[in-house]
Amino acid sequence: MSNRPQFDVKMTSEVFISFYWYKTELEQICREYKLPSYGTKAELTNYIVKFLDGVPSSNIKSVRKIRRDTSKKLQSKDIRLDTKLLNSGFSLNKEARKFFEEYYNVQKFSFCKSMGIKMREVEKSGDTKATVADLIHVIENTEKDATPNKEEQTYQWNNFVRDFMNDELSKKYKSPMKVAAILWKLVRNSNQEKKYSHELMVKNNKLIETYLK
Repeated sequence: MSNRPQFDVKMTSEVFISFYWYKTELEQICREYKLPSYGTKAELTNYIVKFLDGVPSSNIKSVRKIRRDTSKKLQSKDIRLDTKLLNSGFSLNKEARKFFEEYYNVQKFSFCKSMGIKMREVEKSGDTKATVADLIHVIENTEKDATPNKEEQTYQWNNFVRDFMNDELSKKYKSPMKVAAILWKLVRNSNQEKKYSHELMVKNNKLIETYLK
């Protein structure tokens, strides 16, 4: 298991993407080398990969060409299925939450991760035809469509914890989240795949034995 090196412009893109980087670190790297520094973690990673592959920073442009118009504010009563996601004032805010609560007839509606991903995809592509109906389609088909995408890859820690907690061995520890954090740090700072495995806990049992019940 290799320790993560400091970022260096002489680093290959293959080495760079084999390690875990926090979003704040990616933003700092982008600012230092005059790359676009706003966007999702996947987008920032892509800018840096291009830079390491030899593309001049001046030729690396932000993929976010069209931004949502946040100057307009839609009330929940004004939101309909055909309301555009771009340049209409629509946003995933409390008014949108009220709309979805009424639409689904529930007391409390929580935005799901796939909705945020859809909004960013629409913004990135400048899709002016996308509507609230498309968001509803995403909500109702999230579990059916498990196709991975770049954005999903940024949720590695959450997936790691989920898989750790699903392991029966995790129930033997009095502070499971502390144990998960210790194991995650090992994986994060290595060039291994950023996933939990049962073997990881077994292999490092000496490191976490103080947390046994």
